[in-house]
Amino acid sequence: MCIHSEGKVLGDIDEPACMLSVTEGHLAGLTKRVLLLDDPELSKLNDHEAFELLNRALYLDDERTIAEVVMDAEKYRKFDFLTNGGESFDGSKSFIVLSSNHVRILFTDRADKFQTMRVHMEVFCKVIGDFLNWLKKEGENVPV
Repeated sequence: MCIHSEGKVLGDIDEPACMLSVTEGHLAGLTKRVLLLDDPELSKLNDHEAFELLNRALYLDDERTIAEVVMDAEKYRKFDFLTNGGESFDGSKSFIVLSSNHVRILFTDRADKFQTMRVHMEVFCKVIGDFLNWLKKEGENVPV
């Protein structure tokens, strides 16, 4: 499982232990809440700055108090994308932000190199919806 866009890849298509149900859980409902990912604070930042803000707020251990960590988690967790989203996404960290009707996917790849993808919101929602529908159909074909 992986996401390809603009010649960039998030995930490992060759991962043999790919449990799509984990990825499905991360993507379920995303198209219904994508408009909630439009944040004025993040929209003002370039891709790398937005990634750094979200990474610090959600994953880095710093001098914040427990209350500040909880507050940041509540505010920013909706932007977490496929970090721990299944074996295919192990070794990467990713966030998703909506800006001007485009989804910005901000991530580090397995080599810890910062990458970014931009996809029009309608295209993004269609692809996610098509994947979830395909997965559901495939699940119906599994013998019980």
